[in-house]
Amino acid sequence: MPRSFRWFLLSAAAATFFGALPAGKAIASPAPPLTSPATHRHLPGKFVLSQLVTPNLEASTRFYSGLFGWSIHRLGTPERPRAVAYNGREVVALLVEHTLSNPDQPPFWFPFLSSKDADTTTAQSAMLGARVHLDGRNLPALGREAIVVDPRGATFGVLTATAGDPADGDAVVGSWVWSALLSSDPEGAAKFYGSLFGYRIETLDEHHFLASSGEVARATFNVLPPRFPADAPARWVRFVRVLSVGATAEDAVKLGGHIVVPAHPDRDGVMIAIIADPAGAVFGIMELPTDLPQGEAK
Repeated sequence: MPRSFRWFLLSAAAATFFGALPAGKAIASPAPPLTSPATHRHLPGKFVLSQLVTPNLEASTRFYSGLFGWSIHRLGTPERPRAVAYNGREVVALLVEHTLSNPDQPPFWFPFLSSKDADTTTAQSAMLGARVHLDGRNLPALGREAIVVDPRGATFGVLTATAGDPADGDAVVGSWVWSALLSSDPEGAAKFYGSLFGYRIETLDEHHFLASSGEVARATFNVLPPRFPADAPARWVRFVRVLSVGATAEDAVKLGGHIVVPAHPDRDGVMIAIIADPAGAVFGIMELPTDLPQGEAK
């Protein structure tokens, strides 16, 4: 089970990763159904999608299609560029072109978590201390979304998919396989997300917590290094499954990205690395051993 991600927490470069979604800017991404055929089943707390906020959609399209083989289709208008990315037939990401108001803030990825009722979950998040960045609204075919900033500053989306969620199962190469939150208060984060999505929380140690639902591990909540200020905003980091972390990291560099944390062995023989795309958006890559127990990372 991928768990502590200490290699990432010790990276000095991590200081540049943290940032919040520009206040007051609504991101609309018309997209196809999340699943086809429809499942009409929602798995609260499942990470069902990711969204990239980038200043250059064309460059991001070239990078991610070249790195992961994603098929990326443009949506929207020239004035509001956006795209949807597929890994095979699976919808894996929304990409939105947006110039961030703070020039020191890098582009970033954030996850969407499933909810049976996006409006109710969003209201509950506010009662738990979060800030609602974008109130619930309908996206044709995709579902009802909202965007929330948690009490420590991490951005995440809430989605009630019209067609339902994909079934739990082993992530295929090119799809998201793991999610980790970095926070100055991982225990508080575990309580917040646990209350919001009904997670079962396991304490790995005083600084690391594991969230599970439906007998599936969903994410870890991890502490920031002590050198970071106590008010440093939190941030979600998601990992894409690859066949070879080393080879994929090399490919990322060839495509204009850079390696933030080199390939590194984690628990259970898992190999991991942290990459920044050409614009600076950070994500992880993960190589799983063939004998990894089923149901460990979704």
